[in-house]
Amino acid sequence: MSRLFRYIQNDDVLKSFLEFRDTLLKQRPVVIARHGDYSLYLKTISDDELGLTIENTAKHKVIQDRTYNVKDTTDALVSRGVRHACQKMAELSDEDVNRRRLQIWKWYVIDWQKENASNSREFVEKELSWDEEIIKAEEKIMDMESFLHSDYLNLGNTISLIERYMAEDEDHKEQFKRFAINDIMEMTSEDTKEKSLVEAEKERAEEGMKKHTYRFTVTVEATDREHARAALLSYLAGDERIKIQK
Repeated sequence: MSRLFRYIQNDDVLKSFLEFRDTLLKQRPVVIARHGDYSLYLKTISDDELGLTIENTAKHKVIQDRTYNVKDTTDALVSRGVRHACQKMAELSDEDVNRRRLQIWKWYVIDWQKENASNSREFVEKELSWDEEIIKAEEKIMDMESFLHSDYLNLGNTISLIERYMAEDEDHKEQFKRFAINDIMEMTSEDTKEKSLVEAEKERAEEGMKKHTYRFTVTVEATDREHARAALLSYLAGDERIKIQK
């Protein structure tokens, strides 16, 4: 799923409005945060009213508006409104992603059905009875979750699927292609990041088990070097981890 990019912290929104309402905000709205195709804007309604607007920037459509009278509100109230707006954007963005992923999976299902058309009667008959051992052994159509973590991640195949099923609809074809590229890149980067974290944690654990050699300077009073060495060995009681050079 897409991530939230924040440009103004929740607690700073009211302060930002008061600071810029007569300058920057007079010229244009300011982006507070983005999530997928959705942006949350801070804008001036009047000298005493700030507005929070969620907009679908891909469709140029306002989704939600909310206003605050700066004389009657507080940092905490505006901060809570911004937090709720960000949660709303996340929900909307996740819904969009799931709908588009589902549509691509449906095209995959149609392809699979076409390839196995000759066996359709056999498949239907099998579904009319239940045999757990046969079900376990069968390699049939992948469910959506399995598809998302296997065939879907093959960018070339997924783009080819979109181009075939959206051949007559150029606008939506480009939208689906952009979505698939961004979605797959994000999914693979998250997988790579997670794998890197696991490997780093493993390396740290192994590093903690490694033995290191440390050198110290020790002063021993004795009549000569051999007596000093013998005294030091006696004091250390023959610990095998400690080596004394001659």
